[in-house]
Amino acid sequence: MNMPLPPIDREDRVSSGGLVAWRGKGLIRILLLLTAGAAIAAVAAAFSITRDYGFLQVSILTGSVGGNYYQLATRLAERAARGHGTVTVVPTAGSLENVDQLARGACAENFAFIQDGTPVPGAAGLELLGRLPEPESLFLLGRQDNIFHAFADLRGASIGIGPEGSGTAYLMRQLFEDPDLRQLDVHLSNHELVEQARLVAEGKLDLAALVMQENAELLRTMVKQYHLDIVAPRDIGGVIARYPELSLGTIPAARYDVAPPIPPVDKQITHLATLVIASSCAKRADRIALLTLLEQELPGFLRANPPGATNPATMAPLALEAHQFFRSGEADFSDRYFPRLVNIMSPAYWVYLVMAVTILFKAMTGYSRFRLWRLDASRTKLETALKDFVDPGLTYAQIRDAAEHTIMSTKQRADAKAILEELGNLRARCERQTGSLITPMGDEMYYRYQRSLIDEARTALATLLERCHSTPSKTISLAPDPEEPAEAIRKASPRSDGT
Repeated sequence: MNMPLPPIDREDRVSSGGLVAWRGKGLIRILLLLTAGAAIAAVAAAFSITRDYGFLQVSILTGSVGGNYYQLATRLAERAARGHGTVTVVPTAGSLENVDQLARGACAENFAFIQDGTPVPGAAGLELLGRLPEPESLFLLGRQDNIFHAFADLRGASIGIGPEGSGTAYLMRQLFEDPDLRQLDVHLSNHELVEQARLVAEGKLDLAALVMQENAELLRTMVKQYHLDIVAPRDIGGVIARYPELSLGTIPAARYDVAPPIPPVDKQITHLATLVIASSCAKRADRIALLTLLEQELPGFLRANPPGATNPATMAPLALEAHQFFRSGEADFSDRYFPRLVNIMSPAYWVYLVMAVTILFKAMTGYSRFRLWRLDASRTKLETALKDFVDPGLTYAQIRDAAEHTIMSTKQRADAKAILEELGNLRARCERQTGSLITPMGDEMYYRYQRSLIDEARTALATLLERCHSTPSKTISLAPDPEEPAEAIRKASPRSDGT
């Protein structure tokens, strides 16, 4: 026998439906939160440089192919390529050409290696990123049977000084412009590095000058192939002491060959620093990325920086990004995770922007609350005047429902109409402020609440005025006036809100 199902109470149905709806909304909110979190994580990953250098697209001006600058830039390019970045290595004649190309401002190149002491005009807008930890050396190479034991022995000698525009050419001309060395009548000429080594071996040049690191493979190859030796005048220390950016170093005997030993004895050479400079077109994230690559490739890079001093001719101030990088020893959080944002604006300015926006919103909120306060004060004043016509203890609902309350005197009706008009103006003002751009999001409900109170007061006052026309003569006014009403008052303000 089938038993009839018990009737489902309506409240149970509503409660059950509400619970299902609440659960549905909860699930939707959880899904939205998860989706938003995944989107934020994806954006952070896309902008990150800790994972790769996918945003990096730069070029570096170096020097001759096979030189130290070129080899270092090649290693940096390979390291960046493993992280999906692109570093284009551009061979040049040397430091002078590098400065000239960056100073043109064409933005085709971003970074360059130069010798300390290379003239950098202050108006070029170039900035210093750092100094390489290992200095380069100025080598004077001659035949193994050379007789150049002092600078005086160089009188009338012919010296190859590298390509035109190279740092070697600039340094050698600078050295031999001193008055005492100028008297030696040395003949300086420009040649490619390997070519001038060959010319020395053939006797067409007396010496070949080149600037590179002492462990460069190109140097070792030239010395052994053309049977050259390092020329180190015994008075080189006095000449080098004239230039604060230069210092003395020593190449030990048999550094480049053992049998026969090259050099045969310890030789003094000139050391000079290598600087990394950036053009004004180089973006912040690219600068930080290059500094990070240099720190990873050269273990002593952080210890050697920031540079204590550079030659006054190199008028390139230390870049702000480099100062921050050397101070913390690593890229900042914003530089690691939001490189494209810091390209638009420095992280410090993003902080200022957030502060400015916060202050602006706080000011908007304060001004909105001030307007709301003035609106509430005006409404309260009008409500007090309205309730003076009846018992102040009555609510608006009681005023509307109590038929015995009316306004009989002409003066009271005129005052009531004036209050009704002011309430209408106050309502319009409330509407304007509700949709104002100054009103912060969420504050609209306060203005809508004020509007509802104004509408309630207008409705009650309009009811009192409309009741005057239909009130019997025996009705007693709560505020009697000896004057007889001149006309029936039924001209309440138009109400578009339906009150």
